[in-house]
Amino acid sequence: MVNLEIIQGFSFSMIPSLFLAFLAAWLFWDRVVPRQLKGLQVAFKTGDKRYEVHQVTESIDDVKHLLSLRGMRFGVLSYLMALTGSLLFLFEFIAVRMELSEGFHAPSVALALMLIILPAILSSGTSLGAQVIRPLGTVRATMQNNTRVRNAGYVALTISWLLLAIAVGLVLKSRGVSQTHQISIAALVAFSPAILAYGRILGSSWHALKQSSRQISKGKSSPFHNHLPNARQQFIAQVVHLNLVAMPFVAINTLVSLLVLLYDPTMFTHSDRVLNLPEYRLQSTYMEEGGLLGFGLIELFSHIPQAGIRVPIVTSLLLFLLLNVAAVGFLFVYEVARILFLDIQDVSGVGGIRLADSRLLRAEPVQQASLLNFCFTGFAGQSMLLLALAMITFWDSSFLPQGAACGSWESSVCSVLEKDMLEELTWMLASGGQVAFLAVWGISLRRSGQLYDISFDASMDEDRTRLRGMSDMIYVKQRSVNELVAAEDWDTALKRYESLSETKEATLVGLDMVRKTKATMLLFAALGRWDEAEETAIDLLALKGGRDAQLSRMVLCAASLAQRDMKEARPRLDLLPDDDIEAVRLKWISTVLNKKGSLNQQTKSMLSIDPLTNKNIEMLRQYGVAEVSRPRPKKVKTAFDRRVFLSEIARMRMIGKSEYALNLLEEAIEVVQDIDWVHGRITQSLLNFDVGRVMTAVDLAERISKEHPRNPHVRSIIIQYAALGHTAMPSSEHTKIEWLFELGSDWRITWPKHTVAPAPVLESELLRQHAWAANAWVGLASEHGLEALQKSRRSPHNDLPEELPLALYTHLSGLLVTIGGMPVDLGLPGTFDLDSVDGKGLLTLS
Repeated sequence: MVNLEIIQGFSFSMIPSLFLAFLAAWLFWDRVVPRQLKGLQVAFKTGDKRYEVHQVTESIDDVKHLLSLRGMRFGVLSYLMALTGSLLFLFEFIAVRMELSEGFHAPSVALALMLIILPAILSSGTSLGAQVIRPLGTVRATMQNNTRVRNAGYVALTISWLLLAIAVGLVLKSRGVSQTHQISIAALVAFSPAILAYGRILGSSWHALKQSSRQISKGKSSPFHNHLPNARQQFIAQVVHLNLVAMPFVAINTLVSLLVLLYDPTMFTHSDRVLNLPEYRLQSTYMEEGGLLGFGLIELFSHIPQAGIRVPIVTSLLLFLLLNVAAVGFLFVYEVARILFLDIQDVSGVGGIRLADSRLLRAEPVQQASLLNFCFTGFAGQSMLLLALAMITFWDSSFLPQGAACGSWESSVCSVLEKDMLEELTWMLASGGQVAFLAVWGISLRRSGQLYDISFDASMDEDRTRLRGMSDMIYVKQRSVNELVAAEDWDTALKRYESLSETKEATLVGLDMVRKTKATMLLFAALGRWDEAEETAIDLLALKGGRDAQLSRMVLCAASLAQRDMKEARPRLDLLPDDDIEAVRLKWISTVLNKKGSLNQQTKSMLSIDPLTNKNIEMLRQYGVAEVSRPRPKKVKTAFDRRVFLSEIARMRMIGKSEYALNLLEEAIEVVQDIDWVHGRITQSLLNFDVGRVMTAVDLAERISKEHPRNPHVRSIIIQYAALGHTAMPSSEHTKIEWLFELGSDWRITWPKHTVAPAPVLESELLRQHAWAANAWVGLASEHGLEALQKSRRSPHNDLPEELPLALYTHLSGLLVTIGGMPVDLGLPGTFDLDSVDGKGLLTLS
């Protein structure tokens, strides 16, 4: 086995190795991987020290569907390439050991090297990018896909890092360092990002994994596994637990061994008894024997005279020490997936890597695929590289062709991949992973005790699913919050919201949480606090696991449009159906606000007969010519029509036609006298205030306040009057579902959370910028007029007045849509281009 050769050219004897490698890789991918990824879970925070644990992949079919998603293609290809390359090396070695071949076939070895090295480079680049470039969704939950710019950034970062590794090699060469050290150190630098990622993820999550695997191995349920495990799950948990227990000791051994090696490389030399063993081969350094621990075990077991007992024991122990990182990286790629899906690194440790919002991971397969893609690209390549190196170099690389045995490769491939370099690189990569793990594990120790203070509930989702079909009966067909808000019954809506916060029976807690989150989402949306509405919509998506998610997705789309985040809106809109009129309206508004994109003819046909879209088109045409139309008092039969009418009243207030607007509003109130139009009546008070009838205005507002004390529009206007000294300040709204003007803190800082409502006063440039981006109709209040602001080449917001009509924000609207029948405002940015929109046929729809 010493003088094996590299066989050049094609040979039929290489076909079995190629066939078996590809077949084994396919079988592993088709049969083993789906089973390993079955039962992925995600944990997300639902309260103080309380987490819910939800199942993501409940069956093999779920896993296969996840692996087939578009976002997984890159990771799948990388993983299969590295796996096939390692298997090809393995089968070539087996063929040689079984004397089915006289040596290694050059085409097979070349293919294996390419299949392993390319994914290893991708692994390093992916790991580096994940740690340097802030991933989307870590600060704010987002569904945005990586843009071309971000992907280009990953590529540039990878190339830059590889150039750095080459530069390190050149510096070492200039200092006279041997070629072996040059190449091994440069390769260590090149692959170090993946090693660091390995240490950060496993080190920060070690405590949680150990606690869970210990419980399961004992046949008990764990915080992350709510059911009693079967025999297979117990066995797997036992293996994982033993590995986790050993990892800190192996890492400490590696660190101490490295320190001793740096201090004196010749300090430890084997006794003559070991040197005389027939199976022992002298190594360049004891790191190739597993460090000090391996050195000591070899010395200890050398006292066993029977080779049949001694050799297997020593071999297996050294294999564990040498292959620890490689095997853990290869086998734990699935554990890494579980760690990242659980998103528990902040709970069990520090220094972890966060790649996505855990709430979106629960609900969105696209996010799940993206995270799993990182697991395969970021870990598989580096782990397969280390596994292949460990296979090649174990026991002194006795089967590695060198010198003349390499044939035409002697001065090229074999001069670089020579025995000493490969052995040194193997233990350096393994040691790097263990030291990185030890560092993160050590600083995470202080958090380990906190796990016992945290409640992980893995049964809530099952209870919620079980009771979901009974929810209507449990809650006696209560009117939904969106219906209550549409009917302006804010008092009942807020009482309903409060009741869901009260302690209930344990079996109803899950349903109450869903209903409270849904109520919060809708109330914030109705109030125009889109940042909070978006966050609660994501919470609701996670709690419901993406089921019955139409309302949540609608709110998410509306939030993105209100925030003018078109990149965010695009993937969210793609999840909406094309046959729902409310969803189609949002897609139309997205196209109106975005200079790119268009609508198909079917969508235009639906919208052409939609009265709500036609009202929005009419409003846009009026904005284009800076015209304030006369509101039509008889067109106020629906909640949407009444919202449009009040917005037209707001525009009249800005141009000083409050008296005329008051007459029109009183006529409209008579038309709907059978409806308690609270918003119309409180606006009537504002119009009286505008024309100087202060006592009448305040008296009317006080009477409405007694009838509807918790309506946020009523409360806000009463607070405005109280600030002017005309009435008493009302009691605070303890639910915090209110206009931010009412908060005790400086509302001027928090007001931009009302993304489409201009502030009560525009006394700073920040508030003027916000007002122009939120609803450009405020330009009517400028002394130059809206038309002049539209044509202004400098910053138009600078010409906005500091003072606006009192509480204008309560009823000025831009583009209006409905969500579950509830009208919501998406504003109108000052950058709106009527000609561009008209050119795309979005104002004719014929």
